[in-house]
Amino acid sequence: MTTVRASRFVSTVALSMCVAAMVGGCADGAGRDDAGEPRPVPRSAPAQDDLLKSAESALVQRCLTEREVALPAAGSRGSTEKAAAPRREFPYGIDDPAWAAEHGFGGAAETEQAQQQEQQTPQAGKRAAEQQQRLTDAMFGTGRRELSTRTATGLVVKANSDGCLAAAQRVLYGDQVRWFRTEVAVNNLGAAAHDRVTRDPAYRAALARWARCIAPVHKAEDPAELRSAWQRRARDLDPRQATDLQRRYAVAEARCVRSTDLADTGARLEKDHAADLRAEYADLIGEHRQMRDRGLRYAVRHGL
Repeated sequence: MTTVRASRFVSTVALSMCVAAMVGGCADGAGRDDAGEPRPVPRSAPAQDDLLKSAESALVQRCLTEREVALPAAGSRGSTEKAAAPRREFPYGIDDPAWAAEHGFGGAAETEQAQQQEQQTPQAGKRAAEQQQRLTDAMFGTGRRELSTRTATGLVVKANSDGCLAAAQRVLYGDQVRWFRTEVAVNNLGAAAHDRVTRDPAYRAALARWARCIAPVHKAEDPAELRSAWQRRARDLDPRQATDLQRRYAVAEARCVRSTDLADTGARLEKDHAADLRAEYADLIGEHRQMRDRGLRYAVRHGL
């Protein structure tokens, strides 16, 4: 059994989302029209997601202000974000050889960014770490983790209930314990579907074809093993050689994914497994939707 703290599994995304929204300017009244009247609850799912994020961020910001915790400066993240490779999702292996030839596995920019951060002076690095820890503690709480739930993959996720994020969720959704349980579970259904795909005989057959295809470049049972092999070899190479090797491996991965239909097989199977999971967790999904609806109504009513 694996136990993961929510601030690493679920809430790390919430931290970056909240910080980005608040640094960018998230003020009261964002949910009102030009005449000052509350806007109706949006109908599309993306717009509803944006409203809930905005409302949650506004409530978190109030809480952080009350606790006298400072947010990062507006310009502290821009330069590193511009250097990052374009975000692409390849859940079953890279299937775009042209993208792979340019970006490799997509991690070169992040590695360079980490190296730049390591070059900070010890004093600056210590201050930054202390500020980050203070923000993390205020956001997610400290001490014993009171909340716990098990996902569809069997992962146990735990979190504190005394942070600003928890406080914001209590206000928006009414019951933070229920919200934590349903939010973690629903958000993990995609991972559960992916997990079922990787154990599906049809996918395993496609993966075996991919392994035979990639063998002349490097013996690996799956794309993750190929990337691990690159990381091991890259330790003994200079940065240019490591980047060249990464791109060569990534292009080989993509060509084999294409020729064996690995990604297409995974995507097709994922639809089927996702439908099965939605049926299995229909009651929990319904409960989660009800709490979202409450949060949306609260956000609109209070102009968040």
